[in-house]
Parts: sequence; structure tokens; C-alpha cells
Amino acid sequence: MSTPKRKHKATYAKDKRKGGYLIRVQGENSNAFAKREVPVTLRDGTEHIEKLLTLVWTGKDEASGENVTLYTFESKPKEKMEAEF
Repeated sequence: MSTPKRKHKATYAKDKRKGGYLIRVQGENSNAFAKREVPVTLRDGTEHIEKLLTLVWTGKDEASGENVTLYTFESKPKEKMEAEF
């Protein structure tokens, strides 16, 4: 049994105004995810769960015509990696 295809896709996007990163949600109801945890897809196909905070911008993607929304997200402390010997 296969899992159904998701209706929305979340990725990281550079914040061109303030620097840093935002989360870009693309899909029919992209503006309905504030204060929720969503899976965010990285370029290599892996996913991380991030908590979206506030809606920054919403509009249509020029290329695809889909609804797109940008959100701030809760930053997590970086994990310290032990140096291998």
C-alpha cells in the first residue's frame, strides 16, 4: 500500500530582506500552517520537522501559478558533533 501524495511542499528559502532563512510552503492552502509542525524537504530529499511561526508573505508563484507562502520558523540549537579520531 503506497502513501498518498502530499498536497503541499515545504522547503527552505533565503530571506532576501533580513538575511537568514524562511520556510516556503507551496500548495493550495499554503497560508494555513502557522503555529504547526511540518516536514521540510532538503535538496538531497531528506526531511526535517520544523515549527512554523508567523506568516511573512503569501502570493502566486510566477512560474507554476501555485499559491506560495513564506513563514518564519522556530530555530533549533545546532547539534554538536564529536570529532572522530
